[in-house]
Amino acid sequence: MKNLKTIIIVIVAASLAYLAYTLSQKQDNSKLVDEALSDFSIKDTASIDKLILTDTEGNKGIKLLRTKTGWSTETGECVQQHLVQAVLETIRHVAVKSLVPKTTVETVNKNLTAHHKKMEIYQNGVLTKTWYIGNPTADHYGTYMLLKDPDLGKSPDPFIMHMPNEHGSLNSRFITNPLEFQCTDIFNYEPLDIKSINVKIPATPELNFKIVANSENSFSLFNNQNPVPVFDTTYIRGYILYYKKIHFESHNSLLDKKGIDSLKASQPYYIIEVTTKSGEVNKITTFQKGFVIPRYDLEGKLLEFDQDRLWVVLNDGKLVVGQFHVFNKLLRDVNFFKGAGNP
Repeated sequence: MKNLKTIIIVIVAASLAYLAYTLSQKQDNSKLVDEALSDFSIKDTASIDKLILTDTEGNKGIKLLRTKTGWSTETGECVQQHLVQAVLETIRHVAVKSLVPKTTVETVNKNLTAHHKKMEIYQNGVLTKTWYIGNPTADHYGTYMLLKDPDLGKSPDPFIMHMPNEHGSLNSRFITNPLEFQCTDIFNYEPLDIKSINVKIPATPELNFKIVANSENSFSLFNNQNPVPVFDTTYIRGYILYYKKIHFESHNSLLDKKGIDSLKASQPYYIIEVTTKSGEVNKITTFQKGFVIPRYDLEGKLLEFDQDRLWVVLNDGKLVVGQFHVFNKLLRDVNFFKGAGNP
């Protein structure tokens, strides 16, 4: 009786899996071609003008469009170009590593139906290929993938794909979370474009400073509206140069809305406002970042704040995480500019 129950459970599970697979074909408006499709690559990636990336794990997905100045989202938001180039490189060089053994094709297909990333590739405005990207192989030297042709239909068999002369799964190259594609630059100014930099330190306001660029080689320095008569112009020039390339590390994934509101209501660490000569104002507010898990220094003392990362509220109100390695050079006070010997 026990064996009979086991057999019934196995049959029911298999039937449900087959039904799910069949429904997926119908929902995807797909027909199965007679022969397996393995022509994944596109050598002319310059003809690719749209990519749509989605998955079965609940991510929002993203639509990427080629423009005259690079790639962006369908709403015109900036995306990290190197991430798109990694996808295009994969499209151009991906190759079949091996066939999927006949004994495991059905299992791989079921797994691909349940868990996959899907990439729709458009060339000159026309959908030409759809990739279904599954899990890596057990040895992580290949990735299970299945191809769909808009005219022929979906391949009945998947393949094990790889990038020649490279190791590792291809799955991570295909990002379906829009946040991970967003540009991370905060300050990206040419020195001559900056009119002023205003830095406030709420815990020690007596050390606030403001730099004003009068001309290419002439600057004024203020401490709470009071002119600073003597300062080192070399330090001023060097400080302004730091604003050419400042990026954040990642988006907030720790604090909910209540936590964000509480953080914003607390005392900021540094407030930095950059005004360009064209009148653009870019203001960020930084906060020290506490630990979720208690941390101790080398002497066993409990650390109150993270020594490596800080919170940054961007000009548009979004909360992100920055690295002190990047931001420390901006977190100065008025004494820094008073001459050699300062840190």
